[in-house]
Amino acid sequence: MAVTETTTESWGSRLGNSIKGVLLGGLLFIAGFPVLFWNEGNSVKTAKAIDEGEGACVSVESNATVDPGMNGKLVHLSGKADTADVLADDVFGVTAKAIRLERKVEMYQWMEESSTTEKKNLGGSVTKTTTYKYKQGWSSSAIDSSGFKEAGHENPGVIEFPSEEKLAANVSFGAFRLSENQIGRIGSAQAYAFPTDFVCKVSRVQMQGGTIYVPNAATRGNALNNRDVATQTRIGDMRVTFRVVYPHDISVIAKQHGDTFIDYTAKNGKKLNYLADGLKDAAAMFETARSNNAIMTWLIRLGGFLLMYFGLSMVFKPLSVLADVLPILGDIVGVGTGLVAGLVSLVCALVTIAMAWLFYRPILGMALLAVAGFFAWKLVQKRKAVRQKAQPVPGQA
Repeated sequence: MAVTETTTESWGSRLGNSIKGVLLGGLLFIAGFPVLFWNEGNSVKTAKAIDEGEGACVSVESNATVDPGMNGKLVHLSGKADTADVLADDVFGVTAKAIRLERKVEMYQWMEESSTTEKKNLGGSVTKTTTYKYKQGWSSSAIDSSGFKEAGHENPGVIEFPSEEKLAANVSFGAFRLSENQIGRIGSAQAYAFPTDFVCKVSRVQMQGGTIYVPNAATRGNALNNRDVATQTRIGDMRVTFRVVYPHDISVIAKQHGDTFIDYTAKNGKKLNYLADGLKDAAAMFETARSNNAIMTWLIRLGGFLLMYFGLSMVFKPLSVLADVLPILGDIVGVGTGLVAGLVSLVCALVTIAMAWLFYRPILGMALLAVAGFFAWKLVQKRKAVRQKAQPVPGQA
């Protein structure tokens, strides 16, 4: 089952659209500068806050009692996160004495997949051929089929029993109480083990291992329809799994506030409040915080560079579209403008990061400026070489 759709966009229309994109591209390019500058400052501030926190943190040997002398201080404790709360899924009848109970629901639905090929034509127009294919599969979100290109692939539109999560309201940590924010960050979820006497509240379901298969609404309303949902799946059927976080050992670094914990605010305003599953010492938790800070810094650096690159590519786009009157010429111009956009964006990103480092970390900033200068020099040399090749040699006709 497939549908093919072919459209042709004229050279004039393409040129007009590319010109319209110049403004947006310019805005994206400009936006990369403050993003990169802010990111470096945030990274340095976070690193300094972590260093400050590690120097101020006091590791408390036991969480069995609340030491009033530690009140207001950044403390590190390890022990069992426990609860007496019984969490219940009222729809399916699942219960567990746990910190978190997760219900994941997937529905069997039609899915539309598309692939597009483009062909540049002499004169600058482009013919696009898009092929739409349809398949059935499981999805945790409802897929709207109203916009499908081919009829006959209708989905229910909504998942009858959506996924949900429940958290225990009261979680103890020795003599302490964990905050709602801390409770939500406790991990180590595992598959729920159904008791042998479990009876599902939803009628006419099938159990297979740790999965509940729920027939679609039409089947459940037809007492004569007793198909095997797991192997004879139909559109609208659901499969439900549960995961649970049971009481277990955790480690906490936070500011002690009576018998609970709040954020520790460093001198530069950054807040520290860490939680890890398992028994972890303070050094390991601070090292993880440093690693997370480094990863986030590099991700935002990449994001800032891509903002510049895609923005500049949009600014240069009219050049390649103009050259597309001869498709091979347009391809050459497109590759060239892409390389220029990449090099210019890299230089601008490096310079911006270096300027931020000059403000926050002067020595590293000067080193990075030198690297950016090298790339800029290489770009200039490359452009000179291109111009020299283009100039006629004296004495030659």
